[in-house]
Amino acid sequence: MFRSPRPRTVAELPPQWREQLYRQVPHAVMVPAALSRIYEDRVRDFLLQKRFVPCAGLKLSDDMRVAVAGLACLLVLRPGARLFPDVRAVLLYADRFYVKHDEPDEFGLVSDAPVEQLGESWHGDRVVLSWADVEAALHGDAVNVVAHEFAHQLDDENPDVQGAPALHDYSRWSEVMLREYQRLQRHRRPPVLDPYGAESPGEFFGVATEAFFQRGAALRQHHAELYALFHDYYGLDTAQHALWGAHRKMP
Repeated sequence: MFRSPRPRTVAELPPQWREQLYRQVPHAVMVPAALSRIYEDRVRDFLLQKRFVPCAGLKLSDDMRVAVAGLACLLVLRPGARLFPDVRAVLLYADRFYVKHDEPDEFGLVSDAPVEQLGESWHGDRVVLSWADVEAALHGDAVNVVAHEFAHQLDDENPDVQGAPALHDYSRWSEVMLREYQRLQRHRRPPVLDPYGAESPGEFFGVATEAFFQRGAALRQHHAELYALFHDYYGLDTAQHALWGAHRKMP
């Protein structure tokens, strides 16, 4: 008589990482108790599966790795979400960095002048981040480079539609996002959304995701339908939490 194999036990988030997560990432307060284990498991898997590469002399620490993982994994708590399967490495600079792009501008001209960046999302294998800007997001800056660049990775999971993640039904998403995108293009100086989001539907998705996590209450006040759309997609009610200075106690 054969016994059924015992289910494999998956280790919890190590205590040191857990302490670092709840000490550093105020956004953890957004995660309801029912999703705490899922969140911690996502953070653990991110840290185990993604390679962190320090760039330009950065001294990489576990605090940095846990902070990036803690912010990124807030985007993948919904049922069925995948843990950024195409991302193999996170490249981390101490501050903003310069890159050369060979894409033509709106006039068809190509410049070889380096451009300052705080983050980049590459199709297929990596995300590049400025640690100074990651820290700024942790301390309340409206810009959240981790949310923005990893939103691009979600966008890349659906190559057929720019500015939309993989969904079963795109009707509501398309209606709300198009209306809000066009509104940003018309006004360019809204109270919540960064005007950079008017560059393309993909950048709008990134900018709107930043606002959802950094300025949830303001987004709900000024863009109620957009907030509701992201609330349903990300599964978090970010407007309910005043983050800065109120780190969540470990559950």
